[in-house]
Amino acid sequence: MYGIRDVLLTQVRGDYSEHLSAGDFKLDCSMGSNPYGTPPLTIPQHALNDLAEYPEGDVALTDALRERFASVLDLTPDMIVFSCGSIASCMELTRICVVPGKTIICMAQTFTAVTDDMVTYEPVFKRVYLKRENDYRFDVQEMLDVIAANPGAYIYIDNPNNPTGQVYPLTDVRRMVEAARDAGSFITMDEAYGDYMADDQSALNLVPEFDNLAVVRTFSKGYGMAGARLGYTIAQPQVAAAMHKVNVPYSKNSIAHEFACQALAANWGPRTRERVLQDKPRVLEALKACEHLRVAHTSESVCISMVYVDDEQVNLEHVFAQAGVRVVTCAGYDGLGANAVRLNLNEDMDALVELIAEIDKLAGQAMGK
Repeated sequence: MYGIRDVLLTQVRGDYSEHLSAGDFKLDCSMGSNPYGTPPLTIPQHALNDLAEYPEGDVALTDALRERFASVLDLTPDMIVFSCGSIASCMELTRICVVPGKTIICMAQTFTAVTDDMVTYEPVFKRVYLKRENDYRFDVQEMLDVIAANPGAYIYIDNPNNPTGQVYPLTDVRRMVEAARDAGSFITMDEAYGDYMADDQSALNLVPEFDNLAVVRTFSKGYGMAGARLGYTIAQPQVAAAMHKVNVPYSKNSIAHEFACQALAANWGPRTRERVLQDKPRVLEALKACEHLRVAHTSESVCISMVYVDDEQVNLEHVFAQAGVRVVTCAGYDGLGANAVRLNLNEDMDALVELIAEIDKLAGQAMGK
């Protein structure tokens, strides 16, 4: 129609942000925002004065990130590309790597908004599934086999994984990046939830060594700034230079820049991770005590988990809603169905743990037990 690509006119998107359940809820455990909120932030007068001008200069934020990751890599300004959230970073990397018909290797299950965007380019997907019989645990050998069998493919992997919240060890990540290099493939490691894992497990450690790697990060999750829409990519300079050519001009706004510097100074990401390490084991203990609810393999330091029931006829999102808990259905994730949901932590942990027992009973009723 008038030159608009047919795939965009007919596509049914799986992105869960477009399918959130409506209504009143006791607890909102849906979107992967920081369960403990935003760090203390202020808008200084100089930042307001600068709003009349286009944002220029990344020096303050770049220096803050260099200090933040000083123990991981020697970060230089020509290795960083800022964007409108990590999703924009992922879309830019897809744009510089993918043409119609190209093979894309990705996990299934993985972040749905990214794969929705990839469909625009009409690629050939080679998905590596997390399997229920393996507790949805990542199998690096399966991924290595697919990479070797599809030379030149574009590879996208989120770590920690969305929706399970599991972290792939850096030893496995290194093997994937090496295999991708040997296959002539570029690989994006989407670490949107990266501030929830230990720095020594981040693919940022590998950037100085590999020119076929980009690592995507964001201030939306661990730093509690989802509304500021600020993400960034770290890669070797030639990759960053290519990204700048497809990036939206002035994509980092002045207020987001100021807030990010304050959040880094407040050490909000590491402080959030410490709280998750206290709270998530309580949720996992409550889930493992359930008769009907199951929880996929996950990390105790990551705020999200995937909860499911064995009966594929049960709409688990509706069951959680009955108990007043808003979650994300996994029906839009490739390889999953409505019998699974993604559960984020909530600041009111006592209420969440108590409601899990009620949800388990409701799930049993939905399963006819």
